[in-house]
Amino acid sequence: MDQEEENLPATTAVTALVNQAEAESPNNPDVESLAEGEPMSKRKRKKLLKLQQWEVKKKEKRLKEKEKMKQRKLEAVKAGLPTRNGPSRKELKRNKIDYSKSDITIAVDLSFDEMMIDKDVAKCVKQLLRIYTMNRRSEKPIPLHFTGIRPGGSVEKHLKRNDGYQHWDVKFSGEPFVNLFERDKLVYLSSESDNVLTELEKDHVYVIGGLVDHNQYKGHCHGLASEMGIRHARLPLSEHIVIKTRTILTINQVFEILMKVQLGKPWQETLLEVLPMRKGAKPKESSNVDKSKEAEESNTNESDAPKELEATRRQTEETNINGTGSDATS
Repeated sequence: MDQEEENLPATTAVTALVNQAEAESPNNPDVESLAEGEPMSKRKRKKLLKLQQWEVKKKEKRLKEKEKMKQRKLEAVKAGLPTRNGPSRKELKRNKIDYSKSDITIAVDLSFDEMMIDKDVAKCVKQLLRIYTMNRRSEKPIPLHFTGIRPGGSVEKHLKRNDGYQHWDVKFSGEPFVNLFERDKLVYLSSESDNVLTELEKDHVYVIGGLVDHNQYKGHCHGLASEMGIRHARLPLSEHIVIKTRTILTINQVFEILMKVQLGKPWQETLLEVLPMRKGAKPKESSNVDKSKEAEESNTNESDAPKELEATRRQTEETNINGTGSDATS
């Protein structure tokens, strides 16, 4: 805020901030609510100022990143190296989902925005962005549905912060997922389910609960699926890996696991790739192999023990015989 704005009355200064913030971030729900003439508290003033500062920093950060990318590209050209590792934007735009040839469909149930605080809704939408990006870059994109988006709700407001989200290769809907698909084709994924997902069934829809709650509503999605009479299942974590920490995964981790398995990668390899290193996941077979090796070594040692005792006895007898002969000779 410059010196002129500091000398303005509080209401005038705030109006100036609103106008500036609205120009820089027109889709921001906080700016929209302030521009509508809601009572301005001290906390909201601070929040708006912080938002304005962040918008300025974000633009500066993007400019720096662009400069770094240009520099790296020039260095790569000089060194005779390829300037791009992945597909170009034009190639990605052409990489559209063919809904008629897909094996499975994935739907994210986003009907929980009222159960989440604003910070967790922001995390949820960030995970949705990661899902979209992963799917876009996949060699075989999966039909993706974001369902149960409440009009004017928190999820929709945070989605609007991503310019052009309406053009994502995703089907957005305010309808519940049960109204969009056949019930007998639905499988709701829940870590509390007793049913283990061993394979992905063709033409089935796998539903991921879009609830970021830090385990506050444990079992909610499982209970929801049970009430609706929908099939539910859990990922085969304990069947393929040994993990000491919690097995609650993020929305994008669940999607990535399904995406890799759908491409033909084995469950165990996929789980070890996707789960972060801090969880300390290890292949389950390795622990069984170690135990079997220990058992084999133990059996070998036990079977060799009588042989060692027999060899020691014979050596002792030979020593005694040799000793007696020498005494007689002398």
